[in-house]
Amino acid sequence: MTDASLLDLVLARRSAPVLREPGPSRAELARILAAAGTVPDHGTLRPFRFVVVEGEGRAAFGEALAQTAAEHRPGMPAAGLDKLRAKAFRSPTLIALIASPRSAKIERWEQHATAACAGYAIVLAAHAVGVGANWKSVPFTRGAALSRVLGLTADEEMFGWIHLGRASEADAPAPREPLALAEFVTVLDGSGERRTFDAT
Repeated sequence: MTDASLLDLVLARRSAPVLREPGPSRAELARILAAAGTVPDHGTLRPFRFVVVEGEGRAAFGEALAQTAAEHRPGMPAAGLDKLRAKAFRSPTLIALIASPRSAKIERWEQHATAACAGYAIVLAAHAVGVGANWKSVPFTRGAALSRVLGLTADEEMFGWIHLGRASEADAPAPREPLALAEFVTVLDGSGERRTFDAT
């Protein structure tokens, strides 16, 4: 792959809104997960881990989402809990992304940033091998049920999950508007003043 085609791949990545069977093969899943090992990582700690959820495991994960919501919001209507359970069945396979800090010597925010980068590496790698991906989250990422199902330790936190499956062209989202660089980027030069970025 050329540098240009690699950049085109990155620029073309979009979250797939609808994901169908089949899920990724074991070989595809191994390549997708291996991409997490390439992310920026101060101290090479790899402060993350993943739980692959598939088949009937989705029911256990969905129930854990519902129980965690009920733990944080007692009295949540049954319809709301059912909606949370259903989230686990929106794709054939999903990967729970877990931030797992490894060392007190490196700031926790840096380790969390690395874990978040690992999530992006997974969705980008999925796109590269032709597997649709969609990263989802809920307001409550810790709770007794999630800790039990995902094996969370006291220091760990779920950073959401990534749905994986087959996306169809018919369901493809519209291309995203290019980033207006002048709105988001400034340049600090030798004058000591920040100025608007100009690509010309």
